[in-house]
Amino acid sequence: MDKLSGLTDWPSITEQAYRRVRGVLLEGAYLPGARLSEVALAARLEVSRGPVREALERLAQEGLVVRVPRRGTYVRRYDRAEVRELMELRRVLDTAAVRLAIVRADDDALSRVHALQDAAEAVIARGSGYPPDKDFHQAVVRLARNRELERSAGLVYDQLRLARSLSAQGSRARAAWREHAAILRALLARDAAAAEEAVAAHLQAAEAAILELAADAGARDDGQTRGVPPGVPT
Repeated sequence: MDKLSGLTDWPSITEQAYRRVRGVLLEGAYLPGARLSEVALAARLEVSRGPVREALERLAQEGLVVRVPRRGTYVRRYDRAEVRELMELRRVLDTAAVRLAIVRADDDALSRVHALQDAAEAVIARGSGYPPDKDFHQAVVRLARNRELERSAGLVYDQLRLARSLSAQGSRARAAWREHAAILRALLARDAAAAEEAVAAHLQAAEAAILELAADAGARDDGQTRGVPPGVPT
């Protein structure tokens, strides 16, 4: 994580600190359950502890970190039950998104998603995992043209991305791309039933992949509060 060089008045230093810390969390730079030191983060970003503290508070509200009084801040860990709950919510949001997209998206917008798919395929063909900067689901949600839906879906996507941060994304990247392609074909055909069916199939496969790798914190943490790293009193 680089320092906050070339600071500007906007966004604020706190906002910049938030974006940088959030970015490295979602990239898997810290293991689930790892302690995040305000002092170390502030030194690395070359800012005071205040902006870092505020950034971590915001990340805690988003469910990406856990603040334990008198103990510190930890990267969120997800047990199997939490993953299932997030996937249930994601099914609702993604289904709503494709329904709205079929009605509201024009051909140019759909063409841009098609181009995004082609770009993702090129990256995957080189042996890399699914490129995080070519997020198919966020692109589809934007087609729905509903800002509240986009905001809610973004929070769920981020939590699931953190939950699978240790997974071998390259091993499922090709399958995920094919599942996305099925959703896109249905959108291009303006076929709501086919789009919903493709979304359901994709999310079922995605959930199975995450659950295969997600630690069952409820069993492994000896009954401690969900999301809190093992060994941390609550």
